[in-house]
Amino acid sequence: MTSRSSGPPRVPDLILERYRLGEMTPDEAAAFERRVDGDEELRQRLRTLEASDEEIRHRHPPAVLAADVRQRLEARATDAPRTAGAGFFGLRWRTIAVLAGVLVLIVLVGPPLLGPGDGPGDRVKGLEPTLLLFRKTPEGSEPLKDGAAARAGDLIRIGYRAAGQRWGMIVSVDGRGVVTRHMPRDGAQAARLSTEAQALLDSAYELDDAPRWERFYFVAGSAPFDTAPIIEAANGVAASGPVGPPPVLPLRMTVKQSSVLLIK
Repeated sequence: MTSRSSGPPRVPDLILERYRLGEMTPDEAAAFERRVDGDEELRQRLRTLEASDEEIRHRHPPAVLAADVRQRLEARATDAPRTAGAGFFGLRWRTIAVLAGVLVLIVLVGPPLLGPGDGPGDRVKGLEPTLLLFRKTPEGSEPLKDGAAARAGDLIRIGYRAAGQRWGMIVSVDGRGVVTRHMPRDGAQAARLSTEAQALLDSAYELDDAPRWERFYFVAGSAPFDTAPIIEAANGVAASGPVGPPPVLPLRMTVKQSSVLLIK
């Protein structure tokens, strides 16, 4: 029987999901990325989760996801009277969040993770650039996964994990076919990415009443690149029809992509 007692404890699935949802604090995310840098098994678990999500996205197009989201919203509305006063971030949820945060620190923070010479650009090997979306709530914010429900008036905070990439651009395409630049707002060259474990754009983005969906794209590269091909590709997929734009922009560039679809 194989024992892992001589090494660091196994990272629970809860922590992997919190990282992928952008729910960790910057310190927790930095500690996690240091751990990932030296743990091939952990990198493989992250790849497996991403592959599973990708399979779900392919098997369930946005139209199907939208119907599923509406069913969940109706069920939540039906249950609302029974949970009135507790709220999404009630005592029970806050307790779970605090315990999860403590678990992250216990499992991830320690001498093997905080060795000298660890620079922010060297601790993310094996990770992929990731787009992060958060919706403002009365209690703070909540992370939004691919296929999440949204509505006009929602305030969305946009962020990313660069995962070692140096340059990037974020755009979105809505159900009317309108392309919006989020980073950089203008200019012919991609923006310089932050080296922080997680970075947030300075201002929130309010969803308008464009119907059906809005997909956000994060394109990242190790070298500077022009924004024109990104805008051209986004304009191209904007005409893809009511089922929504594809999860990947058709780019002939050496870049990596991450996207999140919001269903309206």
